Amino acid sequence: MENKINQPSAINANTRWRTSASLILVAPAAAASEDYNLLMLKRSEATAIAHNQTVFPGGLLDVEGDESVAWLEYFEQFGVSQASLRRLILISEHRPGILAAQGNGCYDRFFKRSKIWAREITLRLTALRECFEEVGILLCRSQAQLNQLDAVALTAQFQPEQQHFDRESWQRRVHNKPSEFLELCRELQVVPDLWALHEWSAWASPAIVKKGHETVFFMVFLDSQPILLAEPTEVKECLWRTPVEFLRMYQHGELWLMPPQIYELLRLLGIPDYRKLLHFATQRSILGTTLFLPVGYNCSDGMVFALPGDELYVTEPHLVTEPINFLGTADELRARSICLHRYEFTGPTVCRVHLNIPTPNGHLPPQNLPNPLHKL
Repeated sequence: MENKINQPSAINANTRWRTSASLILVAPAAAASEDYNLLMLKRSEATAIAHNQTVFPGGLLDVEGDESVAWLEYFEQFGVSQASLRRLILISEHRPGILAAQGNGCYDRFFKRSKIWAREITLRLTALRECFEEVGILLCRSQAQLNQLDAVALTAQFQPEQQHFDRESWQRRVHNKPSEFLELCRELQVVPDLWALHEWSAWASPAIVKKGHETVFFMVFLDSQPILLAEPTEVKECLWRTPVEFLRMYQHGELWLMPPQIYELLRLLGIPDYRKLLHFATQRSILGTTLFLPVGYNCSDGMVFALPGDELYVTEPHLVTEPINFLGTADELRARSICLHRYEFTGPTVCRVHLNIPTPNGHLPPQNLPNPLHKL
């Protein structure tokens, strides 16, 4: 009997995506074959959608605080040039909606608006604010550091823990009212280090998720691992580990990862060297981002999610609000396609990526773990 792909009986646009931003923080490791660690957080039971859910630091865009034109006024007062802000903006007809301008007119006029409508700026502010809210890392630049923006190796600057400011009190204030992040910067006479955030990727929840997220991931490089201050209502545990270590922990059930985190960790297996990754991320970020909005297929032995470029990817993925049924296994579904860009779940912690086409935007291809970890 021929295997068939059955389209869902109905498609609609009821799914709503909430805009968010996350940071992939990279810091040198003391000694390892992979000489960098990443920071990931185990969500508290009150905020996790699954036991031991582990994520990169980040959270939801706060329109009132992150899009406030008061930021632009503060940047001007601080001496941030319009040219240094424009260098964050990528103008391209292929920009995904989450990174497209949120208003009319050309980018050169965004300084005179009632709100910031360049998403490259607002989402960087979101990610930096959330990073401080969740783990107490304040990535910022003083007036003197602002003059070093043309440094070749652009690593992030962060507020030294030794500097006397009530970090716990300010973290609580920003957590309760996001607009306080601007007041914190005023108090310390710093500006958020927008320029150290390298655009990395963008993901949206599959449309089968009724309350999904649209998230931009920025990569940030630190010279050392800062002392963390975990926000107790949101964060259960902070972990500095290599990509392989996180993937092993996922495989062994010590933590739970969503597909974007798995995919990004598998990507990073391709560059285990801190300096090479810094160079790659800096150069690649100017090529832009393709939004990954997975399209789900039900197979007899698990779920398959198609990504852009895959033969099974549809032209309007945001409308596919039910999984598409296939009367066969994931292997049989894969055998029907020539061009592959998908990940397959055939067990609770058994995820495998298949990619045989060029990666979008000059990006790193994910690498499945070698034996004996091939079951991931």
